[in-house]
Amino acid sequence: ISLYKNRILNFVSKFLYHHNEVQIHKEVWMQLSIVDQISVSPSLKWVVLAVIFHILNAFLGAFMAFMRKGPRLLRLHGILYFSVLFCLGCFLLLNGRQNSIGEYLVSAYFVILIPLSKRWDVILHAFLSVLGLLLLPLLIILNIRM
Repeated sequence: ISLYKNRILNFVSKFLYHHNEVQIHKEVWMQLSIVDQISVSPSLKWVVLAVIFHILNAFLGAFMAFMRKGPRLLRLHGILYFSVLFCLGCFLLLNGRQNSIGEYLVSAYFVILIPLSKRWDVILHAFLSVLGLLLLPLLIILNIRM
C-alpha cells in the first residue's frame, strides 16, 4: 500500500507542477495576447496613437504653464489636441456599429469638457486633461476580447 501511495503522491505532485507551469504560460500568453490584439485591430491602433499625442500635449501644456506661453506653443498645443480628436474619430469610424455608449462618452468628454475647461482655470484644465488620459485606455479595455 505504501508503494501505491508514493506513486499516487508522485503522480499528483507532477500533475500539480505541470498545471502550475501551464497556468504561468497561460498568463504570459494572455499578456502577449493583449498586445497582439492591439496590433491586429486597426481601430485600437488609433487609440494608442491618441494616447501618445495626449501625453505629448500634457507635457507641452505643463511646460507652457510653468515656463513660457508663446503663440507657437499655443498653436502646437492646439494641433496636438486636434490630432487626439482626429484619432478618436478614426477609432469610432473604424469600429463602426461595435461602439458602445462608453466609447461615445469618452469621445464626448474630449470634444466638450476639455475645451470648456480651458476657460475656467489652468489647473482645472490640466486636471481634466489628465483624467482624460486615464479614460483613453478604457477604450482599449472595452475592445479587448478575452
